[in-house]
Amino acid sequence: MILDYRNIPYEQLDSNIPIGRGMIKWMPFATMPEQYENVNQMIQNQLKKEYPKLTDDALQHNERMLQSLLGKRAIIRYWANGYEMMIECTVESIIKETNMIMVNKDNSLLPIYFYHIYEVEQGSNLWA
Repeated sequence: MILDYRNIPYEQLDSNIPIGRGMIKWMPFATMPEQYENVNQMIQNQLKKEYPKLTDDALQHNERMLQSLLGKRAIIRYWANGYEMMIECTVESIIKETNMIMVNKDNSLLPIYFYHIYEVEQGSNLWA
């Protein structure tokens, strides 16, 4: 039995050989819309953070900082919908009944839940 096709006469060779795909260009993974959406969703899920678990000391420190910054500029880092957010704003009021603070950012009032705040710093007064 001859295994090398070069040694087999041309008439005895099987001419029914599949052609294959030819010269099809390589397509990257995320070319189909469903795959692109899935890859985007995986990236977004990796960016999400867990809800911050703060100690009582950290909560007391944040409360003291917020009270001292009432009516002043502050940089507040907080958790919202799985993401860490940072906002430079003016602290308008602290509502203890609902554990919310109201901040003013670009002339609009935004509520922030107190227990989602994990860092408070004094902001710059350059554009207050």
